[in-house]
Amino acid sequence: MKNWLDRTPRTARDLLYLFAAAAVIWLVIGALPGTAGGVGAVLGALSPFAGGIALAYVLDIPARFYAEKLFRGKRAPAIVLAYLTAVAVLAAVIGLIVPQLIQSISMFVNALPAYLDNTAAFLTDLLGRFNAGTDLIAGLTAHLEESGEQFQTALGNAMSAVASAAAAGAGAAAGRVVNAVVSLAASIYLLAEKEPLLKACRALLRALFPPRAAAGIQSVFQLANRTFSGYIGGQLLDALFVGVETFIAMLILQLNYAPMIAVLVAVTNIIPIAGPYIGAVPSALLLLLSGEPLQALIFCILILVIQQIDGNFIAPRILGGATGISGLWVMVAIVVGGGLFGIAGMVIGVPVVAVLAALLKQAVGAGLTARGLDPATGGETPLAPEPEAGDQPGETG
Repeated sequence: MKNWLDRTPRTARDLLYLFAAAAVIWLVIGALPGTAGGVGAVLGALSPFAGGIALAYVLDIPARFYAEKLFRGKRAPAIVLAYLTAVAVLAAVIGLIVPQLIQSISMFVNALPAYLDNTAAFLTDLLGRFNAGTDLIAGLTAHLEESGEQFQTALGNAMSAVASAAAAGAGAAAGRVVNAVVSLAASIYLLAEKEPLLKACRALLRALFPPRAAAGIQSVFQLANRTFSGYIGGQLLDALFVGVETFIAMLILQLNYAPMIAVLVAVTNIIPIAGPYIGAVPSALLLLLSGEPLQALIFCILILVIQQIDGNFIAPRILGGATGISGLWVMVAIVVGGGLFGIAGMVIGVPVVAVLAALLKQAVGAGLTARGLDPATGGETPLAPEPEAGDQPGETG
């Protein structure tokens, strides 16, 4: 009997079914925007739990390390120490960056008139050497002074606007604090109940899928976990090394703002390839605007040297084969991930592409093997015949 979808409608019942199906499809299409909005609202409400999952996943890396090295496999004290470490790092970052940032802005604002006077004197001397008219020199000097006053006024207005926005956004800030508390609590529960949760997920997987499919899905998650934990842990450790190297080198060279710049370079170093330069540009600009152009030049040379040392010696030993993808695909992952999800996409884009590449490699290998081709040679040669059970290498008849 032919399928009823392939049958030409002839009776009134067929036409009724056809109109009913069309009406259902129309209602579903009309409800899609509202459904999408509802799904978006639900996801927005669950965003603190997503933050808790991300925090728990990151803190599980030091928690596993502490449990193995310090507490003989006990997770409870390891989790407490992991949270204390995170709080200490956050407090150190805030304590190093915020005071020096305020100090640098104040110094720059106070020194701005002197910078403008020096610039005006330099331009006056330069134009005088080229026999420029006095009117041009006077006009240029007046323009610089007026620009400096306008900049100071604009900066004062901006600081006032920031203060007003902070006061007006107290309610939104309170909401963010609540979300942060929910994320923190969720991460604590997730870390404390890690093993029971994983056991329940494995049981659910086996209940929903056949054994072979369940094993395949579990192997995919295991691959993703190894890749993500190895990559994120390696990136954090590498960023710590880069920050310490930058701080020590800046102290030796007597460069200004060493603690703040070292922290900024370390944090941005988590972003692969582009991260070191994202942190270096504002740091060099800060040194330049503070009236130390030579220090800015020395810092740029220093960052290039540190990145060469890190890229060629330190990072390969820390990260090892955590990704297993070439530099081209790393760049693609950064560009696509950053375009879709911003800074977070730049960070997680590389391990995501690494997992997809590993799965694609496995699929290609299985396909070549099924066709009797050798995956080791990219399918260019057939598979070598397997030796029979009784055959032994070197055995003569």
